Amino acid sequence: MGGGMNGAHVNPIDPSIGHIEDGPEAGIEAAEAWLRAQGCTRARGPMGPTTWHTYRAVIETSDRPFFLGEPTAQPTAWVNRGYAPIAHYASALADNQAQMAAAARHTAAMERAGWCLRTLEAHDGYESALECVHTISQAAFSAAFAFTPLPLSEFIALYTPLEPLVDPRLVFTAFDPSGRPGGFCFAVPDRLNPAGQTFIVKTLAVLPEHRSAGLGSWMTAAAHQAAHDLGYVGGGIHALMWTGSRSNQISKHAGHVFRRYALFEKPL
Repeated sequence: MGGGMNGAHVNPIDPSIGHIEDGPEAGIEAAEAWLRAQGCTRARGPMGPTTWHTYRAVIETSDRPFFLGEPTAQPTAWVNRGYAPIAHYASALADNQAQMAAAARHTAAMERAGWCLRTLEAHDGYESALECVHTISQAAFSAAFAFTPLPLSEFIALYTPLEPLVDPRLVFTAFDPSGRPGGFCFAVPDRLNPAGQTFIVKTLAVLPEHRSAGLGSWMTAAAHQAAHDLGYVGGGIHALMWTGSRSNQISKHAGHVFRRYALFEKPL
């Protein structure tokens, strides 16, 4: 992937698009100039090298404290530089009991069909689990807005530092009746705000061929059940959902949106 001065990066898939990390207006202006020199005709921000890195700015918020890993960039500098929102996202807090009840039908159907859920400990170590997560993610998110694939080696390097934050009992992989993984739910405790007794559904991914089966709802409900049993009775944060994704449908039955975000773009 192309990177340059002032947090500017050339999109690794479409070199006509540039990414600019969050910063002051002067830094954004300098990054724009560098991207023009690379041949970019559009710039997006705030955004790191890819969507696997930090991106999005907060455009609407409650007084709820920011959770672990949440972007905190503000939109002012981007708006002042002539950027406009091109994609929207939201985070919602879902009650454990309500989320489990909303997914009860899907849970029963998946179990009857012979699917099973296994925790992180079912994999042969953390790196092995990351390899499974990477494989499913590449297929599951390929149609997501601004998605860019990430090589396995870079994916492992990016997520290995998160291991100390992970509770293996909150990470689920769904296996079909033949034993093949079809989806995963990667949840972590909100260690930034322990008093709130909440956890975070950080990533939920389902292979495209299983999206209509209720697999995502089932895994989400399982994460809420496990978290509740572990003492995270404050509910689960369904984090940074793209408004065009199916995860919004999973959360809408039990979740209350408390923060909204946008990715901005402008022609160069």
